[in-house]
Amino acid sequence: MRGMFGTGFGRVGLYALGVAALLAIGALALAGRGMLSGADAQPAERAIQPTGVEEATPEPVAETAASTKPESKADQVARAVKEPAPVPDEASASASASAAAPADTMMYLSVPAMGISDIPVVEGTSEASLSQGAGHVTGTGYPWVPGSNTYIAGHRIGYPGTPSDHVFWNLPNLGQGDQIVLTDSNGTTYTYAVSEIFEVSPTDLSVTAPTGGDVVSLQTCIEDYGDYWTP
Repeated sequence: MRGMFGTGFGRVGLYALGVAALLAIGALALAGRGMLSGADAQPAERAIQPTGVEEATPEPVAETAASTKPESKADQVARAVKEPAPVPDEASASASASAAAPADTMMYLSVPAMGISDIPVVEGTSEASLSQGAGHVTGTGYPWVPGSNTYIAGHRIGYPGTPSDHVFWNLPNLGQGDQIVLTDSNGTTYTYAVSEIFEVSPTDLSVTAPTGGDVVSLQTCIEDYGDYWTP
């Protein structure tokens, strides 16, 4: 089925021309950025050249007869009260978090169990967007925003000769624990594990809402409830 998704229900809405939709939800398991390896990953060291000037040997210092009294636990507590630990600057923390968010919302989707790798995920669910691979439903979250439901729609059949061709055909084959990997335009990867797969009415927009955790949702259309393989 080709014309599956559109923007007929407002800001976060989508509709399907099929009778039902199939939804797979994955919970975030790991997020990280690719690190350098090999020689480039070694920390730089500063070489200090000898000056040729011989340093004078320091004179031995006579030891004092009096021993240093160890600090008692009460003294340690008192010193800790007088010298409180520095509190992180909230503005600086917020700025650092914002700096990690990519300027471009383009993402790439890989699902080994579905046989797809680095499928472009563009913004929106128009036919122009979906023909490029898969579409991020406008108004839903992104993986770099904590607590988001990153909602992605794709065709099962799509358009031959484009990245949309059968892109979500194997969505019904997903099982619990299968990996879903998103990569943002900064190169940061977000790895999810499938937690549930279920059928949903095309008009049920509640599935696009945040779930209270970091999740990704993949949705496609099916011909009828329980019918996953009729073209």
